Amino acid sequence: MRQLARDLALQVASMLSRQARASLLLPGGSSPQQLLPCLAAEPLEWARVDVSPTDERWVAADAEQSNWRLLQQGLPAACCLDPRQAHTAQASASLWADQLQSRMPFAAVLLGMGEDGHFASLFPGMPGLAEALDLHAAPAALCAQAPSEPRQRLSLNLAMLLQTQWLGLLAFGQSKKQLLDAVLADAPQSRRLPLHALLTAGRLPLRMYWAP
Repeated sequence: MRQLARDLALQVASMLSRQARASLLLPGGSSPQQLLPCLAAEPLEWARVDVSPTDERWVAADAEQSNWRLLQQGLPAACCLDPRQAHTAQASASLWADQLQSRMPFAAVLLGMGEDGHFASLFPGMPGLAEALDLHAAPAALCAQAPSEPRQRLSLNLAMLLQTQWLGLLAFGQSKKQLLDAVLADAPQSRRLPLHALLTAGRLPLRMYWAP
């Protein structure tokens, strides 16, 4: 985690050396819980850093499942943008995307992944998945559907997530390593997974971090 934190900090510091602010997109869920203390300890001008989750559960901002709450508590000196910008999920997705578009390109985007091959809140088989993974789509946020509660989510599309100068993927556990290996080997059963679209996008290098 320390190496990943240093790598992220270097990217943010590089952008801050060229402009007034830098934006960082981080995953929610369990993926960043070990990372955030290491990242918060990096000597950055955090007041100049805008942080937002790559996706969010449609729950209250202070709910235990809130990705924004996790990041805000983990990086208290940064400016954390809450995806909940309106009273409805659809309106929030639109306003959230508008705010992030003014911050592009991002200094760094770090993604987590699930054992089902999802990243952000782009889940296998969900309605609108093909459009969300379309590399030629306009960078945007969308309403997504998860297979488990809370089902309603907000997520950035792949085109938005690729608007970055550095892209990383964080994974834990042997089952996720096996899934990554299958996608990298272009196994036929992996081609339908969102993860396959990410790993084969080819727009910029994807740096992968795995730990048992």
